[in-house]
Amino acid sequence: MRKLLTACLVFVVIFVFSGCTGESARTLDKEFVKEKAEIGLSKSEVEKRFGKDYISGDADGGLLWLYDTTNEDTNYERRLDVVAHEDIIDGNVVNQLFINFQKEKAFMYSFFYKGDDGKVWEFVLYPDRTTLEIPVSQ
Repeated sequence: MRKLLTACLVFVVIFVFSGCTGESARTLDKEFVKEKAEIGLSKSEVEKRFGKDYISGDADGGLLWLYDTTNEDTNYERRLDVVAHEDIIDGNVVNQLFINFQKEKAFMYSFFYKGDDGKVWEFVLYPDRTTLEIPVSQ
């Protein structure tokens, strides 16, 4: 009986820590963005998929949200008007995800990260649902 209770307790602990923490607890990386980014999502749907830790502001006639991942003890200025190329190359910022909204719906996604070649790369999901992945730094 004691072994059964121990096994049940281990199962509960594994279950709680392996996925019941919600979408926002997942690591923001290119594969996650490819899986979760979808044109036409409402703001609340984007928050459910990517979390509520973003900054926002007006840009190009619409709304722009920025999600990012930084290394611990990194202090950089989160800005909507520029990609943090140097911080990404230096390893202070792991990635940045910009989401453009028009008419209250997600219109375009731009994800910036450091590639294996040491350059900053951009993965884009366009409004017509096509994608592009290119280096954007030297």
